[in-house]
Amino acid sequence: MNVIDPNFNPIREFDPNWITNKIDITGINYLENLGFYLCDKKQEKDTFPGRDAVTVSQIRNIFGEVKRIESNLTNNKADKENESKDVWKQDFLFLRPKIAYAAARVLSRSRNSRIKVFKDVLEKAHELVGDDDIHMQNFAKFFEAIVAYHKVYGGKE
Repeated sequence: MNVIDPNFNPIREFDPNWITNKIDITGINYLENLGFYLCDKKQEKDTFPGRDAVTVSQIRNIFGEVKRIESNLTNNKADKENESKDVWKQDFLFLRPKIAYAAARVLSRSRNSRIKVFKDVLEKAHELVGDDDIHMQNFAKFFEAIVAYHKVYGGKE
């Protein structure tokens, strides 16, 4: 694993190319730092997440929806004659209000939760997908890496 950057700024360091083009080592390092940041730990050696950590279930609720949309995209690519081949696009548009709602629920109880930053990063990435299948797949991989690194650093249950 890389050294976690104590000055990490998830919003400033986000690169749109990770969604619109491809991920690179800088993107992987970003995702690792984001996973750690969401755990609200001060140092890698800290055993427990901080008070403002994003929980595993908060991330997985949204991630489950992303995987469902990705599955629709994959299934529709296989069935070229399907009238509703672009169903994933409609579902993906509705992902944004779901992300906002999930964050608002948490923030109503805990104003300092790091879910606000998580929501902001996902919204930036979401804007970049548009109607492009490849961008959607990049978004799904980007999200999957967040989930993985959050788990690596002991995401709050």
